[in-house]
Amino acid sequence: MGLNKKNTLHILHTNDLHSHFEEMARIATGLKQLRLELQKQGYPVVTVDLGDHMDRMRLQTEATWGQVNVDVLNETRYDFVTIGNNEGLTFPRPKFNELYRNAAFSVICANLLDAKTKQPPPFLRSYTITKYGDFTVGWIGVTASFPEVYKLLGFITLDPTRVVAEQVASIRPYVDIIIVLSHVGYQWDVEMARNIDGIDVILGAHTHTYLAEGERINHTLVCQTGKFGQNIGHVTITYDKLKKTICKLEARCLPTHLYKPDGKVERIVDRHRRHAEQVMGEVVARLEYDLPVSWEEESPLGNLLAAGLRSWVDAEIGIVNSGTLLFSLEKGNITRKDILSLCPHPINPCRMKLTGEQLLDILEESLNEEIIKKQIQGFGFRGKVLGCLCVDGADIYYNPLAPVGRRIVRVEVQGRPLRKKQLYSVGTIDMFTFGIVFPTFQKGLGTKFYLPEFLRDVLEKQLRTKEALEKSLNRHWYAE
Repeated sequence: MGLNKKNTLHILHTNDLHSHFEEMARIATGLKQLRLELQKQGYPVVTVDLGDHMDRMRLQTEATWGQVNVDVLNETRYDFVTIGNNEGLTFPRPKFNELYRNAAFSVICANLLDAKTKQPPPFLRSYTITKYGDFTVGWIGVTASFPEVYKLLGFITLDPTRVVAEQVASIRPYVDIIIVLSHVGYQWDVEMARNIDGIDVILGAHTHTYLAEGERINHTLVCQTGKFGQNIGHVTITYDKLKKTICKLEARCLPTHLYKPDGKVERIVDRHRRHAEQVMGEVVARLEYDLPVSWEEESPLGNLLAAGLRSWVDAEIGIVNSGTLLFSLEKGNITRKDILSLCPHPINPCRMKLTGEQLLDILEESLNEEIIKKQIQGFGFRGKVLGCLCVDGADIYYNPLAPVGRRIVRVEVQGRPLRKKQLYSVGTIDMFTFGIVFPTFQKGLGTKFYLPEFLRDVLEKQLRTKEALEKSLNRHWYAE
């Protein structure tokens, strides 16, 4: 039996769009054109998204709880999607349960279980098997596992590598090809390709890796298209039914800018934008005076957020970096849109215990100019630079001219001298628990995350509180 169009499958894929709607309109044109051209030639075509299609930093996604993204996915005619951490972790559980209620596509994810039922939520499939021409394909989906955080939303997340290995062993006898829809990151994808026999293609996401022609690892092709909708991925698989083997497996990335925006998608996004402007135009606070923020030195708006974190998690000390606040607030009405623009990060409050000595290490390190100006990417951060540390509940006296490592003169916690061996409860942000910039935060004990609230929820509460606004004008850093 010769090779023909009945044994060739074309897969079009995207990943990590993060609500870049301006690119989605071009992607829609590209996917529609490619699909039509290939289908006219008689080829089956499947379109998939690998997660983090949504990002609540964008106005339309925030105001519609992701429904604008689902509408775009529907119009673009995706067949399968898996979920990323931005879908799984940034939506309150009731909103996540409703997220895909209008979806015209299947959502596949095998390692996310309901904590009560120990089964996937009703709208998730662990895998699916489909037939194309003369061969059958098994599709398995997995997402990045953050067990402690997902637990707070009522989920259990299983190790994705173990789950994929189990799923492959289970369905391999019944399919000719296995494709993994992965939102676990390039390194994990490479490990799966090396250690799990029977995977033909891994379509990846999460780490924003660009693989122009994919990467062959053993008998597996690993693919990923970068980030923010800059490229469309295209994988071609030809299967020889007589020899029971894949005889052609190729991947390429097509720049999205090659395509004109799709008018239907533009109208969907614009319709949701107009609605979002109304929803997010709600006035949530009114300022009687300006609240400036500085990334280089202590400022009232930074102090306000640090105090809010301390209060929110009931800690002795609050610590946050000023770079989480993107601009100063002027006197007058503050809307939900203002707060979203000011603090767009999907970053959650957390509480931990640190010794006085560990706090001193962090505060000392925070004075380094390269730390203040350090550019951060990932970990939920949507700002430009880290900025200085804003503190509440403690007063820091320092000598900026002293040698590095000895600039902190003394610290007082609520009026009492800091003790090096004593444990202090600290309200801060989950980003620091990853050990970026300040590794000492990873040594914190009893870390507790607060979900689904974001930093902007803390900030909104503070902006509504007269006493908190007044206290934000108090200083906590003193140069001697």
